[in-house]
Amino acid sequence: MRTLAKLDTSHLPANARASLLCERALELKERGEFDAAREVMRPLWPQLGQRPNTEGLNQLATAEVLFVAGILTSWIGGQNQIKEADEWARDLLTESMRIFEAETDARKVAEVRTEIAYCYRRAGELDEARIWFTDALQRLIREGNARANALLGLSVVEWSLTRYDEAFKILTDNAKLFRKINSHSLKGFYHNQLAMVLRSVAPSHNREAYYKRALREYEAAELEFKLARNTLFRADVNNNRGFLLYKLLRFRQAHQYLNEARRLALVVRNKVVVAQIDDTRAQVFIAEAKYTEAEAVARIAAASLRKSGHLGLLIDTLITHGIALARLGKREKAESYFVPAGNRGTETQT
Repeated sequence: MRTLAKLDTSHLPANARASLLCERALELKERGEFDAAREVMRPLWPQLGQRPNTEGLNQLATAEVLFVAGILTSWIGGQNQIKEADEWARDLLTESMRIFEAETDARKVAEVRTEIAYCYRRAGELDEARIWFTDALQRLIREGNARANALLGLSVVEWSLTRYDEAFKILTDNAKLFRKINSHSLKGFYHNQLAMVLRSVAPSHNREAYYKRALREYEAAELEFKLARNTLFRADVNNNRGFLLYKLLRFRQAHQYLNEARRLALVVRNKVVVAQIDDTRAQVFIAEAKYTEAEAVARIAAASLRKSGHLGLLIDTLITHGIALARLGKREKAESYFVPAGNRGTETQT
């Protein structure tokens, strides 16, 4: 990480320097090293929430800097629950898109529109996200990483709207494309997303076969993220594997994958992902009737999420804690933890 994060660009002209910084930042982003990517961009972009300094850059270099800053703003904002981040990101990306439009760079316009769609998806504006992803795909006729990225985004939107068959069709119809692309990170996202969709459609299809296939897809996702050197997303995938194995009542194996997931999350010092994994662990303990262990783990996870401000994730963990307390006979205390929640679960969407 240090090799990529600390670059000597003093000998380069302004435009070449900006191009190299953007390239390195995106490499780090693909590895899930968002803070390091942010540091790479600091010479041009001192503060999150501000417009980068593009003085002295030509139009294409300016557009690329705005593009990368927008992508990182959306990712970092999502990781750290910064409310304004998606709006900041959309502003940067929109300015970038307008420049690329003026330069008649149709492919870059489509790539920017894809990232704007991801901003809407992270903000929960799924119908708007679908419109932007669909528009980007109409522009991205050629196969490649850019089209794969947009297809993944559209699949996530359909899955989030419980349109599982539509999400499944997007992924299976484009399986050949995902085999051909050269991005281990995108391939990892594809296999993880396909596994989550398979788990969702399994109850209404061939349950056993779909669950087995989902486990194979999680295995493939973990391998791709390992090749991409993305430790954070490997942690997410192993949490997902543990969650599915728990649902299949294979508790010993579930704990093994959760152990690995937690180890990886600690390597990258991501307390939020550690808490999500602990919530999954607590649910496994409840299923095993180990209520004391479940209560202790869920309490620690809830405290971590409360401190970090991740209120959406906190609600799920408080429910887990409440269930554990109720099973321990502490019903009055448990009742305070139950709040309305939809289709809850602790699978993590990379």
